[in-house]
Amino acid sequence: MVVSAKRPSREAPRLARHLSNEDVVFVDELDLADVEVSGDHSGVEVAFVQIERCRIDQARLTSGCLTRARLIDCVVVASDLSGAALEDCQLTRVEFRGCRLSGLQAPRTRFADVAFADCKLDGANFRMTTWERAEFSDSVLADADFYGATLPGTRFRRCDLTGVELSKSDLTGSRLHGSVLDRIRGAESLRGVTIGSDQIIPAALALFGALHIDVHDEHSESE
Repeated sequence: MVVSAKRPSREAPRLARHLSNEDVVFVDELDLADVEVSGDHSGVEVAFVQIERCRIDQARLTSGCLTRARLIDCVVVASDLSGAALEDCQLTRVEFRGCRLSGLQAPRTRFADVAFADCKLDGANFRMTTWERAEFSDSVLADADFYGATLPGTRFRRCDLTGVELSKSDLTGSRLHGSVLDRIRGAESLRGVTIGSDQIIPAALALFGALHIDVHDEHSESE
């Protein structure tokens, strides 16, 4: 008997028991650790920042840009990153809870042990990204772009995946239970995923579209 190997579980962020509370000013090459970050940082543009073991709570980073930044062991809560850009960044053991990330631009970013819960990620750009042990739950990802992304074994629980772009992505071993699968683009990339019986029809329709299969009832020879 062949026993399949159990996929490793996502690792949670490792925060310190006590975090300092200080006014943070984002500058290039900032090294920030064990701090609770809040406030309005909209439009900030920095590079080579490292944020480690921090809690980002009710912060605004709308339309900001972090280039080649590293976030390690962080929790981001009730914060607004709409229109923000994460360019060639690396996120390790990071959780986003109740955040707004509409229109997030994160191409080529690497995500390891990252989770999004109750977040808005509609229109987010995750093209050519790499994911390990990722989880999305109760989140809106309508029209998000995962073109060419590598995200095997990802969990999408009760998410809105309406119109998501999946062309050339790798979803092998992923689970999509409870998620909306309407109008998915690049549905051929659903190869190797697991869905619930209630998702068969929308998944099939998406696959028919990808394969250019038309459904038409022939009523008479003359039609």
